[in-house]
Amino acid sequence: MPTIAFATLGCRVNQYDTDSMRGLFLARGFSDADFNGIADVYVINTCSVTQMGEKKSRQLIRRAKKNNPQSVVVVTGCYAQLSPELLAAMEGVDAVVGTNEKKGIVSIVQQLLQHRGTQTVQAVHNVMKDNEFEEIPLYPSAVEHTRADLKIQEGCNNFCTYCIIPYTRGGLKSRHPDAVVAEAKRLLQFGFKEIVLTGIHLGAYGRDLPEKPSLALILRRLLAETDVPRIRMGSVESLEVDEDLIAVINSSERICPHLHLPLQSGSNTILKAMNRQYTAEEYEALLTTLRSRIHGLTVSTDLILGFPGETDALFQETMTLLKRLQFSHIHAFPYSPRQGTPAAIMKDQVEQAVKKQRVELVNTLSERQKATLLQQMIGQTVHVLIEQQDGDRGEGFSENYERVCVCGLQGNQVGSIVAVRLERADEHRLTGTVKEAE
Repeated sequence: MPTIAFATLGCRVNQYDTDSMRGLFLARGFSDADFNGIADVYVINTCSVTQMGEKKSRQLIRRAKKNNPQSVVVVTGCYAQLSPELLAAMEGVDAVVGTNEKKGIVSIVQQLLQHRGTQTVQAVHNVMKDNEFEEIPLYPSAVEHTRADLKIQEGCNNFCTYCIIPYTRGGLKSRHPDAVVAEAKRLLQFGFKEIVLTGIHLGAYGRDLPEKPSLALILRRLLAETDVPRIRMGSVESLEVDEDLIAVINSSERICPHLHLPLQSGSNTILKAMNRQYTAEEYEALLTTLRSRIHGLTVSTDLILGFPGETDALFQETMTLLKRLQFSHIHAFPYSPRQGTPAAIMKDQVEQAVKKQRVELVNTLSERQKATLLQQMIGQTVHVLIEQQDGDRGEGFSENYERVCVCGLQGNQVGSIVAVRLERADEHRLTGTVKEAE
């Protein structure tokens, strides 16, 4: 029985793709192995959002071949789609598989195992010409968490000036609503209590389909046609949070009151340069509306710092806005030029040291805001999906996506949702005790 090991870089969609590929291999008789150990096959699911991601991808390729010089090494993901010739020419690479070619990856590997040392296989096609969602069922045995991602959308049509993703994932491709519901039912049968809807441009779901279904429609169908206890959404653009989506979130406690809404910058000058289609004022007004309409809502965000042209004054505009918005968490990234994007050749590139300093300032602010939020939650009752347990203590996430250490568990509760009364907060997490049924 051949062994296979995976390494994943990048976003949640990449992790989902890894899980789906792992499932295909397990179903064909392969055995899962640790990437840091010896395996017959290594699959590196790469990221090309930053140059650092590409550098880490190359390091993983070299590590795999060092672990087992006789192994088959397959490179897939965004970097593979973007630079297939470069990777195919890299020593140790046996196959390069594009972002919309994952269905055939097992057959490619099986052929390579039979005919080692042959020419590198390139299975990469023009994603800009692909308009169909690649349907791959998720095998529950391949999922490493008690919650399961459910990918419902692929690709992006936005073309932000800093982003390479439309060139590596192609245009918008949505999974048919019937297929989404069927997948959710299957995951529920295997015991998953939480499903996370994921996609590259999740809020644009359905625009490419004839019936024009929406993300709100998918949520309504999941509520009506499945018994999934908890439904969470991945990253959604603020522009796509409309009255219909707010209404469906409010319609059921089964939908988690947490949204991840990328801000990217608090300066209108920078937002325009990024080709983001909203202003800082519109974003702030939306958050005010959401917090007044959705009980217990928490909001996290993404931020790019040191974008070309971001002066000290423009950065201060971002800091001033962040202090007002009070996020549950801020994922702050230094701007990284991506060859092939408009921003990479813009004037007034910001020095690396300045980017680093700005990220540190935002991270410090994020930690303070997180501490304030956690203190405000003490005394509340939340519902925690237990992901790991040792004796009567466990850990997992609440419905608003805060990590909680749980005391007083009885029996094996991994994979169960338990009511917990919060008692204290420290080290970016909450601690509480199982609440007895009243």
